[in-house]
Amino acid sequence: MKEKKYTIVDVLMDIHQNDCLFLKTDTMELVNPMDYLKKYLPENPTEKDYEKLPRKESLNIYPLPGYNFLDHKSIMSEFVHNIYDNKEARKELFNILRYYDYMDKFYECLKKYNLYDDYYDYASDYYIFVFKEWCKKYHIKIG
Repeated sequence: MKEKKYTIVDVLMDIHQNDCLFLKTDTMELVNPMDYLKKYLPENPTEKDYEKLPRKESLNIYPLPGYNFLDHKSIMSEFVHNIYDNKEARKELFNILRYYDYMDKFYECLKKYNLYDDYYDYASDYYIFVFKEWCKKYHIKIG
C-alpha cells in the first residue's frame, strides 16, 4: 500500500486548539524546536546558557499559524452552505459546528457522507492562501 504524502493543507486542516506546530522551512518538515536547540545547551543549562541560544528564525524554524488564526469554522460553514443535494448531511454538519469541539466530528461526518474529498478540494484554496500569507509575514520564499 502506498504511503500518503502529507501536504501543508493536510497539516493546517488538522491544527486543533492548543496545537503549536513548527515548520523548518529549509527542509519543509514539522519539527520540535527544542530538538535543535538542545545541541547548543550543556547538560545542566543555566539561565545564561538559554540567553545565548540562537533564535528559531536563524535555524529556519517558524511557528505555523495557530488555531485562532485559522478560521476552520467559517470555511466549514461555507462548505456546508454549498451542499445543495444532501439535506441530511447539511443538517448533521451544521449541528456539529454548533459545538466547541467540532473539528474531528466534522471530518468524521464528511467521511460518513463521502464528502471529505469534496471538502478537501473546497478548503485547499483557503489553506494555501493562509500558508502563502504566513510565508510573506516571515519573508519565507517557497518554491
